[in-house]
Amino acid sequence: MLDAGSDAVAYLWNTGDTTAAIKLDSMGIYRLETVSANGCKSFDTVQILWGGTPFFVPNAFTPNGDGLNDVFKVIPRYDYVRDFVLQVYNRWGGLVYEGSGSDAAWDGTYKGEPVEQGTFIYVIGYRDFQSNQSKTVRGTVVVVR
Repeated sequence: MLDAGSDAVAYLWNTGDTTAAIKLDSMGIYRLETVSANGCKSFDTVQILWGGTPFFVPNAFTPNGDGLNDVFKVIPRYDYVRDFVLQVYNRWGGLVYEGSGSDAAWDGTYKGEPVEQGTFIYVIGYRDFQSNQSKTVRGTVVVVR
């Protein structure tokens, strides 16, 4: 969220927004022009180096031993994530994998046996780097055989 304050009577962001605050969803350069009650114009620019989700998460993998996409591994954006735990559940809610930190990588097995092709649910519990708050990201990943 970028907030320009409430001192101006008019706001114009390079996104086209005309509100005092805008919600960010991507990296980039954001420019703002404001006009005061006296008609004075002000300009400011900020570069956002990070935006979006705290992890890069693949939506499918192929655990077939060919050396390509053989494990499901999430990649944290270290400027945002302090530490994390990755859990993977089957469609019945049974935990099939749990790992933590940068070594967490599911190989598509449960108790040493390959799981069937299909959709699995992942849950990533992590601590936000700046606020140290516990947060959760959920989604699905497809095992392709």
